[in-house]
Amino acid sequence: MLLAITWLLMVVLQYVNKFCGSNLFEILSNMKNRTSVLVVGLGSIGQRHARLLSERSDVELSICDRIEEYRAQTIASIHGRKITEYADFTIALKRKLPDIVFICVPNQFHVLIGLEAIKNGVDIFVEKPISDSIESARKLVAAAESGKRFMQVGYMLRLDEGLSKMRELVERGSLGNLIGGRAMIGTYITLLNAKNQDRIKYPNSLIVDYTHEIDFIRWFFGDVVDIKAMGANLGSLDMRPKPNIFQMLLRMKSGALVQIHMDYIQFPQRRIFEVYGDQGSLSYDFMTGEIRHFGFQREHQWEDISVLPITDRWDGLFRAEHEMIFSRRNSGSVPLVSGEDGLRALEIAERAIDAMS
Repeated sequence: MLLAITWLLMVVLQYVNKFCGSNLFEILSNMKNRTSVLVVGLGSIGQRHARLLSERSDVELSICDRIEEYRAQTIASIHGRKITEYADFTIALKRKLPDIVFICVPNQFHVLIGLEAIKNGVDIFVEKPISDSIESARKLVAAAESGKRFMQVGYMLRLDEGLSKMRELVERGSLGNLIGGRAMIGTYITLLNAKNQDRIKYPNSLIVDYTHEIDFIRWFFGDVVDIKAMGANLGSLDMRPKPNIFQMLLRMKSGALVQIHMDYIQFPQRRIFEVYGDQGSLSYDFMTGEIRHFGFQREHQWEDISVLPITDRWDGLFRAEHEMIFSRRNSGSVPLVSGEDGLRALEIAERAIDAMS
């Protein structure tokens, strides 16, 4: 009898090794240690999160959206993996409480979903921006802190290879003292790809949408002490949110001056970041991957430190973000982008809107 059981186990292990590239004990361990994830909101970002999370053997995935078509699109993008779908978030929580909820619904519902998750003892990942208003965002951050829940905000550009290379040079002192910078995002394609018309319906969506730029400027330059801003609604394109072009000038605590330009006009998308110091400068084109470094000690000579275009690395950025979330959550470490970071970015956006002339 013992011999028969041993033989059967050997056959099973051989089968698993042959077809799964692993052994039985690893598979059982993965099943035991899986993180239960519920992705709520299946627009383009939510669908991407769900598709990439489905690749992970350590994730048990569920999805939720009231629109059946979006659920069907998400399921169709996931091959060889069974996932549970829900039309109602409250029902999803009651049926099986997840370990973490990925909140990818429209901005105005972030806090509603987040507070419900936290009340049920669930950790949260919130896509940027943290909310559509600073008042509600503060409630969410306070609830996560008092409930001792892990909370990360979706500013994954902090993991971008190009920005990381620039930051290494800045931290090494290659530019000397930072005196200024410029970030530019022009993206009519965002409106073309959107699954709803929220950006058209709600004013100032451009400024709140592209708090990515605000977050990575804070990452490089520190705190903002003063803001000037101007906005306009220009051009003859079919979709023209108000405003569809916006510029802000930030005075940093260090004294550096940084400009941010945003528009829903340029097509194809353009995204550029420049940093200037008293000993050199850096220029990064996200769309081409070109990074150029000029140091005063190298007379009139630019150094190219290019990376792949960000469009070729987009899925990789989300995968890196997921890995960062799970590793920090599992180890009890602080998140890469905290709720407080999300608050600061939204606060600067709202101050810029108030300062707009």
